[in-house]
Amino acid sequence: MSPDLLLYTDRQEVGIGDVYRYRFTVDVSQLPPGTQDLFLRIKNLESPLLRPIYISGPYSVYVDVRPCKYDEDKQWEETVQFCCDLRPDEHFHAKLLINENSLLEGSKHSWTVDVLSQVCVTAGPRVKYRLKLGTTRKSTKQHEPEMLESCIDIQKWDTFQLWDLPPKYSEKPVHLVIMTHGIFSNIGCDMLYMKERIEKATLNSDADESNVVVRGCMDNMGKSAHGIRYLGVRVGKYVLKVYEELSRRYTVDKISFVGHSLGGPTQTMAIHYIALERPEFFKNVKPINFIALASPFLGVANDMPLFVSLGLTIGTFGLTGRDLTLKHTPLTSTKGLAATNSDGEKRSLRRPIMEILPLSPAQEVLKNFQYRTLYASVLHDGIVPLRTAALLYLDWRSLAKVGQLRRQQQKQTNNNTEEGSDIQVDEPSTSSSSAPCSPSSFTSNYSGIMGVIPEAPLDKKATAQFFMPHKLVKYRKYARAQITDSKSADGSSESDEQETTPPRKINEEQAKFNPPREASTILAAISVLTSPLPTQDYIKDPNSRTDSVVHDRMYHPSELPPPHYKSRPFYKKIIYPNESSNKLQEEIARSWQKSMSWRKVLVDLKPDAHNNIVVRRRFVNLFGNVAVRHMAETHFGNTQA
Repeated sequence: MSPDLLLYTDRQEVGIGDVYRYRFTVDVSQLPPGTQDLFLRIKNLESPLLRPIYISGPYSVYVDVRPCKYDEDKQWEETVQFCCDLRPDEHFHAKLLINENSLLEGSKHSWTVDVLSQVCVTAGPRVKYRLKLGTTRKSTKQHEPEMLESCIDIQKWDTFQLWDLPPKYSEKPVHLVIMTHGIFSNIGCDMLYMKERIEKATLNSDADESNVVVRGCMDNMGKSAHGIRYLGVRVGKYVLKVYEELSRRYTVDKISFVGHSLGGPTQTMAIHYIALERPEFFKNVKPINFIALASPFLGVANDMPLFVSLGLTIGTFGLTGRDLTLKHTPLTSTKGLAATNSDGEKRSLRRPIMEILPLSPAQEVLKNFQYRTLYASVLHDGIVPLRTAALLYLDWRSLAKVGQLRRQQQKQTNNNTEEGSDIQVDEPSTSSSSAPCSPSSFTSNYSGIMGVIPEAPLDKKATAQFFMPHKLVKYRKYARAQITDSKSADGSSESDEQETTPPRKINEEQAKFNPPREASTILAAISVLTSPLPTQDYIKDPNSRTDSVVHDRMYHPSELPPPHYKSRPFYKKIIYPNESSNKLQEEIARSWQKSMSWRKVLVDLKPDAHNNIVVRRRFVNLFGNVAVRHMAETHFGNTQA
């Protein structure tokens, strides 16, 4: 038998949202004597002239290889092999080591290879690739494989097979989980990691909620510019269709929604549509989790540079751009939107869709969800900044105060790395007991401190500017969104402090108020293409990862401060050009929170935080693993309430 054996070859093409997964199980006892490793070769078959084309592409694929015993949450010794962007006419070579890490049983070794399309803008382009597996690198250049059926077993899944898995227990009630993607994104590839983390979290759980079936609407891929109403109606129709299909084989009695970025407003619009078309749906199916990660529920009208907001407003990104800048577009369909309030009064639909989303009938459904959770990045997400992702209202003052404790701990750690710190900050309030799990139970394995907002250390220039007028403006900006009844360490209320502070006098405490830095939209957009990849040490050693959950707290309607922009003098509308949009954002934020509690989880992730928060690609965006793991385990795993 020749030592140069080509064991398998395959040629496929992928478009937007397409993925192919291969699982190779090889009986090494049947291989030629002396075979110590296997060799994988994947080539992008597209023309090299397509490399610089991104508007309709990019014409590339992502590839990773994982031995059967690999677990991203455990220590790993072997080099992890992946290619973040296999461009046209390029090759990817990987050596599949035959060792303990790949040992399945007996003399059988197994590896999993994922090939994911990088096409993200339009649904038309297709990318062809060829995969070969051989016993030597030379053999991967051969054309026809040797027929050794006793030697190798190949399992292959495409996108629809991966997203059509049955529940663990067919005889038990099924918990349907609907995932919704964001702008320039897709279900098949971009949400695959999060889907599998949810399924992994339920493996060892016997709770009824853990018998999950995870699905996602693939009808909106490449249609992000068509508007939130259009996208949401399509997701709503998809939910009803999937429910009817599953009901023929199983009993579906629970439902959860998980959305990323634009997926948050889109899944809310889907709830609107379902509540109108099938009012009995949420009576027959119990709503469990409403989860949104980095979702712009308040739009981005005041969070983007002027030229970006103006571009979105005039329609450079279609109806979705106008929706996100809180503009109403006439002559658009109102299908899926209620024309009356819950009390039967007529409602005007000639207003921004973002203003309508938190109203009835969706509001009544949202109240019935057992858990409502928001995830937001405190830094490095200029695409969906913290204020809009966290619905504006946070315990800003307490978060700013504990920043000093964080710096003290960092300084102590730097001075003596061998001694652990005993500083405890921002313990979850007793009200957080209604959350899916105790936050401390999950974050005890992480080095990040609960409740600490990462911030740059103060320099001399910043100290000199403490008493400048712009500092007062900055303080007031966050003071308006400061929740009330936030107890300090001595038992006093933060709201009491606010009342005793002269409104036009900046005191020492206000000067020291240092909220998280506002992320740059431009830098966030650039980081999508230029952000550094995780190092091999970061991938292999979970203890080296510094990304963390820094704040996890329940926020209740009783903690909302009085509205700031209500009955404002007319002259302020002239002085402050953003007065009207600020008022509208405040009204939207209060509509979301005035009648229901929200769990808000803030995470500190490396750039590109907007894609990292859902781990868009398994190893490229592994910085966000802490957020996805937290979401999966606290809402679907053993640690859920």
